[in-house]
Amino acid sequence: MRKLIVALIIIAVVIAAGGYWHYNRLHPSTDDAYVKAHIVNIASQVSGRANQVLIKNHQQVSQGELLFTLEPKQFKIALQQAEAKLAVEQQSVQSARDNIAADQAIVAQKRAELTLAEQNAKRTLALVAKGQVSIAEGDQVRSQLTVAKAALQAAQESLKQARDQLGPFGDMNAQIRQAQADVDQAKLNLSHTKIYAAAAGILDQVSLRPGDTVTALQSQFALIENNEWWVDANFKETDIGRINVGQSANIVIDMYPGVRFKGKVASMSYGSGASFSLLPPENATGNWVKVTQRFPVKISFTGQLPVSYPLRVGSSATVTVSVSVSVKSQSS
Repeated sequence: MRKLIVALIIIAVVIAAGGYWHYNRLHPSTDDAYVKAHIVNIASQVSGRANQVLIKNHQQVSQGELLFTLEPKQFKIALQQAEAKLAVEQQSVQSARDNIAADQAIVAQKRAELTLAEQNAKRTLALVAKGQVSIAEGDQVRSQLTVAKAALQAAQESLKQARDQLGPFGDMNAQIRQAQADVDQAKLNLSHTKIYAAAAGILDQVSLRPGDTVTALQSQFALIENNEWWVDANFKETDIGRINVGQSANIVIDMYPGVRFKGKVASMSYGSGASFSLLPPENATGNWVKVTQRFPVKISFTGQLPVSYPLRVGSSATVTVSVSVSVKSQSS
């Protein structure tokens, strides 16, 4: 009887061990997992001094909500200076256009004078040929014709230089375009004195106060987006071969023991976590010790997340993936 009991115990242990092994084969699990969300570093595009701080730490905000402002005075002055420069350039261009119009009138006048000189020379030289006018008078009209041609050429050259210096008219003028670009940049800088939420979420690490110096492109605080949550689970390489995208998963977060969240495999890394470290492992040495590698697997939450269990970035979790026999056979 005693031998029978011992045998039954051994059989029960073997069956339990086999069942445990079989369950683990179909349900790879890891507690090396952490809750993640998109984090936006809120920064100003321009430097300045904080004027109004309209938010506080751990506050929930909506997309497009005004977070804080910078003192706008210096940016308004810069805009006024740029607008004044644009007005000066426009006046300068208008003055140059007036000068061009005057040069055009001079060219027309010199062209008319040349026409008159050509006609006079033609008549006079005809009379010289008939002997009715002296040769000296003929030389004089030739000289006048040469002077008229030179005067027209000089006027045309002056007009050409004025046009080349001015360039295109209106908004295509280079000086006006540069001045207009300065105005646009000044307006953009002024608009950047108001910093808005890039997305809906929860603010964290807020310590900004009115009067603080704000440096351009330097993060002031973080915005944790609350529209997408997932878990980065690091599975052993001995388990990764049985996991595929789309498989369902159970997620248990340490801060909510006993609460199961539903999820699914969203994506899998093609490199181990160690491969992307600052000092990747170098196994070419003689004292190499084999270490089981882990591969990051993204587990996305499915269904509506319960409001009573808010998620927090970085919290630890345990993830168990359900591997069906059919999927296992396809991946083997």
